[in-house]
Amino acid sequence: MITREELFELVWTEPMTTAAKRFGVSDSYLSRVCYRLNVPRPARGYWAKLAVGKAPARPTLPEVLPGDEVSWEQGGTLPNVSRASPGVLVKLPRVQRRKSEAARDDQTHELIKGAKALFLNGRESRVGSYLKPAKRLLPEIHVTKAALDLALTFANALFKQLEQQGHRVTLASLGEQIHCPPIETRDKPDRTNPYIDLWSPSRRTVAYVKGTAIGIAIFELNESTRVRYFNGTYVKEEDFVAPKSKWSRDAHWGTTMDIPCGRLAVMAYASYYSEKWSRVWKEEKAGTFLSRIEKLAKEIASCDTEAVATVTRGKQAAAAEELRYEQMRRSWQEAQEKERLQKALAESKADLDQMLTSFQQMKQLEEFVEHIRAHQAILDPASQQKLTELISEARVLYKSGSCLQEFLAWTPPAERLKSF
Repeated sequence: MITREELFELVWTEPMTTAAKRFGVSDSYLSRVCYRLNVPRPARGYWAKLAVGKAPARPTLPEVLPGDEVSWEQGGTLPNVSRASPGVLVKLPRVQRRKSEAARDDQTHELIKGAKALFLNGRESRVGSYLKPAKRLLPEIHVTKAALDLALTFANALFKQLEQQGHRVTLASLGEQIHCPPIETRDKPDRTNPYIDLWSPSRRTVAYVKGTAIGIAIFELNESTRVRYFNGTYVKEEDFVAPKSKWSRDAHWGTTMDIPCGRLAVMAYASYYSEKWSRVWKEEKAGTFLSRIEKLAKEIASCDTEAVATVTRGKQAAAAEELRYEQMRRSWQEAQEKERLQKALAESKADLDQMLTSFQQMKQLEEFVEHIRAHQAILDPASQQKLTELISEARVLYKSGSCLQEFLAWTPPAERLKSF
């Protein structure tokens, strides 16, 4: 693992191609790592200018913000994430503070810039016609086309207001373990489980309040509405115009459905491992969020106590699960070791038993041969010759040989364990 400070020193000490070989990656890959860690790197031609004494001065390493990645390790390991001191509001850098102080202007937050076109260039969900953007690296907003402008305006105002209060709003880094709970779009949910086809961002939208990541999701509410099905679509009962043709009078019917109503809701949430917490605010009328944006931002920021408690419980649960897994792994290893030992003992004993059995058989054979040879004199020469041949054949069947060599080739349990 290398920290951003170590990486900064490395890329300004030797060329990128040389530094990249240390990690077994290409220079372009290491450049992307520098971009992720916000580490300035030398421009093209820097080392040639340095050789003739005309290189520009080395820049300073930018200040790290809450949520920024501060380390990198090859192999897909999750990076470490910067945290602020508990109980202390984050002081954003000068450039960031300028943006926050301009919240009362018409400037657009970085997360909202260009988002509208990407939402409109996507597609709509099968249920509710919620927009599914063409790009997943966007703030988490789930609305229909009719409510998109209002949602983006509200999100822009909310994000700038949170940053004006000292809480950074950005997309969560790869090392931030935060997961959004299921979003309930129904204004008045019942016990049924509706099918909601919402898009899922690749990185969650989070506000860092005193170093704790609080997820933010904005969505449009559904209301139970009386609709009428006609000509392949559902139309609100109040907007439905009955067809004049007598052939079409029976080609429509009414039902009740949950459909987007234009009112927005915002959900703040926190999670770690199995622990989850969330809180939802809903508009009474469309657009009322904008009139109380400052109060809403303060209420979201005041949830840091619940968020910290959730993350703490999650870390404790994760530690307990890791301990349980480690105990299971050790038990499994002990069982495997015991099984290997028993197998080694059984195989060594079986080989030894086989040698002892062979020895007893050879011993009995030799005693039998000696008994026969004692009466060999009474046989004629032809029978004696045949007897000698039969004894040789019998010894071959019983593998008569050196017991010492067989025993030297025997593998005891300790040596047999090494081969498993």
